[in-house]
Amino acid sequence: MIGAGLYADVQTGGCSSTGWGESIIKVLLAKTATDLLGAGYAPGDAARMAIERLERRVYGLGGVILLDTRGRIGFAFNTPRMAYAYRVEGRETVTGV
Repeated sequence: MIGAGLYADVQTGGCSSTGWGESIIKVLLAKTATDLLGAGYAPGDAARMAIERLERRVYGLGGVILLDTRGRIGFAFNTPRMAYAYRVEGRETVTGV
């Protein structure tokens, strides 16, 4: 669902989310995270702030992975674990569970 599960904006970045769908829809989690990029936050901070909003406003569980227009990556989750992976050119792949 655009704005909730995924969102991209050429001026800010892109985000993919996962978790409790109903809660994620209520806060438009992916758009919230990319809007925070547009407000000047680094991807890691924007991801954490979006997840904090999800938890605070609707007691939801989920996670996001976020990429800004400079190629910087951020991710956050408030679930017991969330699988993620990314690779920056010239570096090793980063994975987590």
